[in-house]
Amino acid sequence: MDLLGKSVIAAIVILAILLAAYFLFLKNPFSQPVSKTEATSLVLSDLQNTYPGAVINITNVTPSDPTVAKGSWHIIASVVTNATSPCPSYAVYSFDYPQYHFVQRVDNIYTAYNAQSDSCTVYGFTSGSSYLIASYPVAIARSYSLNISQVRQFVQKYGYVSVSVHANYYSSTTFNMHNYTNVWMVQYTAPRANYSVYAILTQSDGSLVAAFNQNN
Repeated sequence: MDLLGKSVIAAIVILAILLAAYFLFLKNPFSQPVSKTEATSLVLSDLQNTYPGAVINITNVTPSDPTVAKGSWHIIASVVTNATSPCPSYAVYSFDYPQYHFVQRVDNIYTAYNAQSDSCTVYGFTSGSSYLIASYPVAIARSYSLNISQVRQFVQKYGYVSVSVHANYYSSTTFNMHNYTNVWMVQYTAPRANYSVYAILTQSDGSLVAAFNQNN
């Protein structure tokens, strides 16, 4: 066999090996184990690209159920978009990485805002049922969904996109010579406003305790 023939056969063999390796990779692209830290970092980066500007927290990372996603990590993340708006959108997503790559599943939706109708929904509040407000986005959204006159007037006056809202939980506090226990204090501010609006809600069911204006 001449040199040219041997070269052709060698090239064919090399090509066959490369093709076999390629199809093996397609069948199992994640043959190399991914560490917990790597998986968490990659999922967090993907969420940051998907929801720019959102407040994102990885809340739990555990080995995935091997019957569902063998050799993967079950990652749970909370995502709050427009976190300081009058109605933040708050959801929790889960991933099984790398088995299902960056395919996210919705575990829970706590709040949502409809700009067309200017309506704020807090899921889970039903008449006669108990509901514990455990996070600031829910406290903010709840205060806006109650249609409190001082809050609505403030937002209408200064504009939804210009208003900034923050909420803090207090097991016990004194404000304006009044004592409060187990409450969320929600504060509405705006750059052009010389006063703030406060809404104080119970933690247990989100009922309005007090609402008032306070000079800055």
